[in-house]
Amino acid sequence: MTAQIMTRPRPDEAEPEGANRRLGQHLLDVVRRQDAAVPAGRRAPRTVAEMRARLAAVSAAQEDVCPVCEYWQCRCGRPAAAVVPAAGGTVTA
Repeated sequence: MTAQIMTRPRPDEAEPEGANRRLGQHLLDVVRRQDAAVPAGRRAPRTVAEMRARLAAVSAAQEDVCPVCEYWQCRCGRPAAAVVPAAGGTVTA
């Protein structure tokens, strides 16, 4: 009987690897289910491609901003064509 006890793996050596793997799989499943429940427009970008696409959309939207008042719908009443940037890159009116 002593030989059987000596050859048995210790519980803290054999079991944690399997338990950690099961816990990791469970957490991954929970995260995927929660991500699927979030509407696409509210989902945070997780990959570099998603982040670059979101930054490209923001920079494209900023091109439509009035250079004088910096609103998308101009509140200063001056047409954007009348505002000409100076050589130094600043806006002159």
